Amino acid sequence: MGFKISWLAFDAIEKATMLDALGFRDTGEADEANESPFSAVQLRNGWSIIWSNDFEWAATQPVKSSFPTKRAISCQLHEGLMYSATHGADDGIELWSVVHDAQQSLHDLSISGNPPPELLPIKDKLFLDQKSEDAGSAEVDFIFDIPIELAASITGFRHDLWEIDGYRPDWTVIERKSA
Repeated sequence: MGFKISWLAFDAIEKATMLDALGFRDTGEADEANESPFSAVQLRNGWSIIWSNDFEWAATQPVKSSFPTKRAISCQLHEGLMYSATHGADDGIELWSVVHDAQQSLHDLSISGNPPPELLPIKDKLFLDQKSEDAGSAEVDFIFDIPIELAASITGFRHDLWEIDGYRPDWTVIERKSA
């Protein structure tokens, strides 16, 4: 089964400001395992994140629009399809994207724009791991992790880790504001 999620991260913006700008409200209810449709957190490193259990959600959000923060990252992953993507925007302008779609090819990796320098060592390591895997059982898709690892290297957040730098973030359930 696996994860079918998306998330948005905004740098140097308070969680409440992010939620208000995106039309959400915080219920205050803890969501430790991100089981609700949407949850949010303010990380200690300054990034605020909205998690969605809807794989498509982040692709429809205004990561490219003007926002009260300079940097924004979006990430989508679908482990059933082995599809992952991350996009980076500064000042409301998308500057880069990195996408893996195993439906195209196990080694598929589409890069556009000017991705951050963290991409190269991540890409080199995981392609090397994939080469070793391909020589053996070829059961693991390491290329799938490239967009995810890139997003994690920038934001400090990875969807499948319970702790970040020795602490467990306080995720809370969020919901859309009434119309």
